[in-house]
Amino acid sequence: MKIGIIGHLKFPIAKPFAGGLEAFTHAYTRALQLRGHDVTLFASGDSDRELPLRSITPAATIPESQSRTGRVCHEWIEGVEDEAYASLMSELSTSDFDVIHNHSLSPIPLRFAELLPSRLLTTLHAPVLPRMASEIDVRGPEHCGHFVNISKANANAWRRLLPSQTIVRNGVDTNFWVRCQAPKKRRAIWFGRILPDKGTHLALRAAHRAGIPLDVVGPISDEDYFHSEVMPLMQAEDRYLGHRTHEELCGLISQSAVTIVSPCWDEPFGLVVAESLACGTPVAAFRRGAMPELISPSTGRLASPGNVRQLARAITYCMDLPGEVCRRVAQEHLSFDRMVDQYEALYKSQTGSVFPTEVAA
Repeated sequence: MKIGIIGHLKFPIAKPFAGGLEAFTHAYTRALQLRGHDVTLFASGDSDRELPLRSITPAATIPESQSRTGRVCHEWIEGVEDEAYASLMSELSTSDFDVIHNHSLSPIPLRFAELLPSRLLTTLHAPVLPRMASEIDVRGPEHCGHFVNISKANANAWRRLLPSQTIVRNGVDTNFWVRCQAPKKRRAIWFGRILPDKGTHLALRAAHRAGIPLDVVGPISDEDYFHSEVMPLMQAEDRYLGHRTHEELCGLISQSAVTIVSPCWDEPFGLVVAESLACGTPVAAFRRGAMPELISPSTGRLASPGNVRQLARAITYCMDLPGEVCRRVAQEHLSFDRMVDQYEALYKSQTGSVFPTEVAA
């Protein structure tokens, strides 16, 4: 099939990834290519040039320097992105793509959905975004294409606006995220973008209460938060290991006794959970967003949102969980191949415009 993928523009679709959406878009584009599809990724010009890239802006709209300091002009960003997406959608209106799959965080593709030669398919990777919600309200969901959500929890958040959604859970490459041969260490790991919404400081407090040192891995997306809330909590045995490659991260996760996931908001999915389980590492997390859909008693333990004492108990519980069970669950329920199979089934249903409301995970 000839498939157009609309990426988001805030960060480049390139390693080292700024976050989960960039990693997803990169891996998904590659997977479709490997299955023989003719794929074009519409993204920023500083994205990975080894992808089938068609640049729609010269560079990502949030430079790393602005992201770290928080000095971001949202009005300027929205203006640049709106113009780029509007120009793209005008171009796509006369294209011959079989499928146009929208992974952006912008309302503009929805605005032009009815001009496309095929029904627009949009995956909702985020909670309800005001500008997207307004566009759907004004136009009506039936005029904005078909919507896929990445978890039941996130679908419920969008339900008022979108009564009909297909659920396809995200997945990870379980051939890449694997258990290494090195033995487990009595250390916990927290990884992701470091900013208040991710609750890095709460993970540190819970790890200390559980009596286990913590490795913190990831890019600093809020320097004020990192220096005022995270660094003062780090003890002698804790380590901040910076922004690592996926290869390095895989080894670090695999050798950790437990992964701590401490969101202070309702995570739409949580790729860190899937990556950890694939590496044979159980997960202790706050019960928010999609966490209850991803973590079972055999693979981790949930704590009440924001409750550090409960999270510490969850960490202790996870220390005794077998890694082989975690990996098997990831292979059976959270694999990338399973996810791509489900999207391909959706693509094939495009011709008749018949979409299932839920795809079995």
